[in-house]
Amino acid sequence: MKLRNRNLDPERIADFECFRSGILELIVKNTPLTEILNEIVLGIETLNPSMICSVVLIENSKIKMGASPSLPKIFNEAIEGVSIGPEVGSCGTAAYTGKRVIVEDIKTSPLWNNFKDIALRVGLASCWSEPIKSHNDETIGTFAIYHHEIASPNEFDIFIISETADLVSITIEKFNVSNKLTESERRFRDFFEKNSSVMLIIEPNSGEIINANQTAVQFYGYPHEILTKMKIYEINMLPEEEIKQERMRALAEERSYFSFPHKLANGIIKQVEVYSTPIETSNRHLLFSIVHDVTERKIAEEKVKSLLSEKEMILKEVHHRIKNNMTILYNLLDLQAGSQENEALRNSLKDATSRIKTMALLYDKLYLQMAFHELPLNAYLTPLTNEIISLFPYPVHIHTEIEEFSLTAEQLQAIGIITNELLTNSLKYAGGNAKDLEIQIKAWKENNEIHLLVKDNGKGFAHMNPNSDKLGFGLTLVMMLAKQLAGKLTFNGDSGAEFHIVFPIRTTHP
Repeated sequence: MKLRNRNLDPERIADFECFRSGILELIVKNTPLTEILNEIVLGIETLNPSMICSVVLIENSKIKMGASPSLPKIFNEAIEGVSIGPEVGSCGTAAYTGKRVIVEDIKTSPLWNNFKDIALRVGLASCWSEPIKSHNDETIGTFAIYHHEIASPNEFDIFIISETADLVSITIEKFNVSNKLTESERRFRDFFEKNSSVMLIIEPNSGEIINANQTAVQFYGYPHEILTKMKIYEINMLPEEEIKQERMRALAEERSYFSFPHKLANGIIKQVEVYSTPIETSNRHLLFSIVHDVTERKIAEEKVKSLLSEKEMILKEVHHRIKNNMTILYNLLDLQAGSQENEALRNSLKDATSRIKTMALLYDKLYLQMAFHELPLNAYLTPLTNEIISLFPYPVHIHTEIEEFSLTAEQLQAIGIITNELLTNSLKYAGGNAKDLEIQIKAWKENNEIHLLVKDNGKGFAHMNPNSDKLGFGLTLVMMLAKQLAGKLTFNGDSGAEFHIVFPIRTTHP
């Protein structure tokens, strides 16, 4: 088969070609006709879920349902045995005229006058039908596409209906030829020579090309008399011995599908799929091969791989730039803080640099582990705590008890900033004690909730109203982030500072 339009979506073409490859494999395996026709219909419906498809066979000018697994039984029974004619629905008319029939609205089409009621009753609103032609241009059936709503075909729909009709034609013809080959080699030659698929007959031992159809002549670019004097290894780019081994497998029916690089007369190399099955003619065992050009599909696959690779490179560049920008921002604020004589302003800038560093550390952890959605809390909170403590000059004893569980990136960012604020607060205001400063950080799961406790042994603080507008920026920020987590913050300053946050478990996955 030849693609009729090279401007169609390559990914959709690739999907269709994969489907067609599977059908061709069934054909060369001599799968029963009804099974193949059902696979064709169900395959097209799978690729295009809005479509309801059928294959109608024509016997003695009458309709015979070949495959229509998704159509209601009552509808199939209504058209079974009906004589074809100029106004017998879409399929009867297409079979009668030998031309494609597009009915966008069954309700208003005169072609459906005698079958409109049954079609509308079962929810069929449109029907497009393509005649299936034999090698001698005889209409042997139709391939139809129905919809539950009024519908007109687009360019890809026309591609689907025409290519599928050709595929059904090959299926039916190959089935007939396989069954009657011993009775009539003439019919097989007609099918072979006039088929639109590339076909070769090969002597399995020597690899000689015994015969090639006209499509093969056009595809490979050699005159028929030259092509039929060549050996297959002159076209196939694999080593000669390997090619022979594959021919022997096909002859023994151990394998029927192969993927090869084939070289054309003009030097261009095409990627092809070859479906080979043994046949017997004139007391000779030969290989009948259908060669299908899948170069465009391979190009489409490589394009997808290239796009994925390009996306990964862009992501890496974005991550690199974000990390650099955070570092630059941190350094600029740190430099500005160091140049300030005003202590309050200097401390504010230092607080800002600490918050930026907290976010940068989370980002770095997520990026390094390629875990853009979630990360174990311990893997983030422990190095963050060490980083914050290292900024202060006096000794601090830190005790961490963090259970093994993961949080979303959004939750981790909030927890990181909260921890930074509370630790920094302890280090600033509890660090002047005569005794060594001890800070405890605990995180655990309990009753579908996450608990975070930050506590120190410092001087503590006087009672504060959580709703007061005089809490200070740091504590206000902590309360705001706790609300962002849909959680609750409680605190106590009677014996050191103690902060306890509880929030519900949320994950990125439902």
